[in-house]
Amino acid sequence: MYISVQSGGIVPEWNDMEAGYRMIREAGFDGIDWNLDHAWDRVQVKKGQMGYCIFQEPLEKVHEYYAQELAIIRKNGLKLLQAHAPFPAYVKGADGFVDWAIAIYKQCIRFCGSIGLKYLVIHGISLALDDETQSPATVRELNLHLYESLIPVLQETDVVVCLENLFTNYQGNMIEGVCSDPDEAVWYIDHLNGLAGKECFGICVDTGHLNLLGKNIGVYIRKLGSRVKALHLHDNEGTKDSHLAPYTGNIRWKDVTEALAEIGYTGSLNFETFRHVTPSRVDAEAVPAILRMIYEIGAAFRDRIEHP
Repeated sequence: MYISVQSGGIVPEWNDMEAGYRMIREAGFDGIDWNLDHAWDRVQVKKGQMGYCIFQEPLEKVHEYYAQELAIIRKNGLKLLQAHAPFPAYVKGADGFVDWAIAIYKQCIRFCGSIGLKYLVIHGISLALDDETQSPATVRELNLHLYESLIPVLQETDVVVCLENLFTNYQGNMIEGVCSDPDEAVWYIDHLNGLAGKECFGICVDTGHLNLLGKNIGVYIRKLGSRVKALHLHDNEGTKDSHLAPYTGNIRWKDVTEALAEIGYTGSLNFETFRHVTPSRVDAEAVPAILRMIYEIGAAFRDRIEHP
């Protein structure tokens, strides 16, 4: 079982890309969750502005754009274990935005398939309580349109798109987002795989998001079972999406590892703990030590899961 960490919060914040990836490898990690979500300007996108994204280009140009970074990743012996696509896929009042995002996701899938990257996280669309144009029914229609549109490309590759359990904010409160209910997540994945005729979809379990909503993470994992293909492991105090290292919040990690062992999870133990390794938040000198600590926690988790 491999142990990985997100590239975001580490590599982009270091002036030397080589140094960032070398630091990840020297901490012990086997691979990364590649933050391809940086491919578009999220601030611009959240305003509904459909600007430029590298995944609008032909595949050859996409390869040219990422060639240097990919070479550095491989030079440091890091495996591409999963990736995160740009988000969000929907912006209130932005006509045509979902279809614009779908075209970008299709090229992102093709790119991942061409470099042997199997698991790609693509956020679904959640019902926003302040969006009077939407209802639970229309949001489900949007999500089905989003993911069903990707099936022809997925059928041509070995890439598996992972939905993620999400939350939304409404007047300072954490509200359930798409796939935060395990039964809904099961329905989406089984429905989509049934249409695809093969396993093209799975779930990326985000422990921090479940904790924010007061969900029992172990119960969620057990209900999803073999549909769990990827993880975003991080902690918080249940009040803010802090993306902290395990044991620095209030998640019961024994419950998480026991559930992963019970479902026979063999995928990557991936940490999304960028708030604990971002140089703008943590002294740069401390980052290597914190990364090593996160890796060692992962090694302990792996032992619990593989030898329950």
